[in-house]
Amino acid sequence: MHRVKLGSQGLEVSKLGFGCMGLTGVYNTPILEEEGIAILKEGVTFFDTSDVYGLDHANEYLVGKVQRR
Repeated sequence: MHRVKLGSQGLEVSKLGFGCMGLTGVYNTPILEEEGIAILKEGVTFFDTSDVYGLDHANEYLVGKVQRR
């Protein structure tokens, strides 16, 4: 996965970002949690998520769960 510098503090993120809205079913049927975890483990480190993606912050919890692994 290609990486790029983010800002001037030495942080790097994947060049490819992942829009997380589809993980927890805002506009679609939610995918299985295992499928979401598999997607997030592909080396992407730049995630677009929001507290409105899924009920009760489900989207952010799923992304956080993967990051802890």
